[in-house]
Amino acid sequence: MPTRERVAAAVLLLFGLAGAVEAARLTVGEPSRPGPGFFPFWLAVALCLVSLALLALPPRGRPTTAPTTLEPAHRARAVGTLLAGVAYAFALEPLGFLATTFLFLAFLFRAAEPQPWVVSVALSVTTAVLTYVVFKMWLGVQLPSGPWGF
Repeated sequence: MPTRERVAAAVLLLFGLAGAVEAARLTVGEPSRPGPGFFPFWLAVALCLVSLALLALPPRGRPTTAPTTLEPAHRARAVGTLLAGVAYAFALEPLGFLATTFLFLAFLFRAAEPQPWVVSVALSVTTAVLTYVVFKMWLGVQLPSGPWGF
């Protein structure tokens, strides 16, 4: 694995370790009765394991010759994605989770990684609704309701 990828894996390992330590400071609980630190802790552990696996892999292939700067079109996509994330954070409370998540994902599927309209809408609706069902209905997490009550 080229040096750049090893450095990235090491940085992700550090983030995973820091996340695990901070999540452990919360009540982790157990699978039958998870605490607020349960999901972040196990997510951080998974990040550490993936990072360790990447670091353990032997170097393969030639070093990448990727350019160090982004082309203007790629830079515009990166900035657009960043701005969409900021807009998502600000729109979440006034518009509610479902509407904001749908709009955010639809934008990403169309602009950041272009997909046909049918695919963009279908994936956005499916992802937003499934996320809502899992977190709001199944796990009982409080999500912003917005003006429509959902």
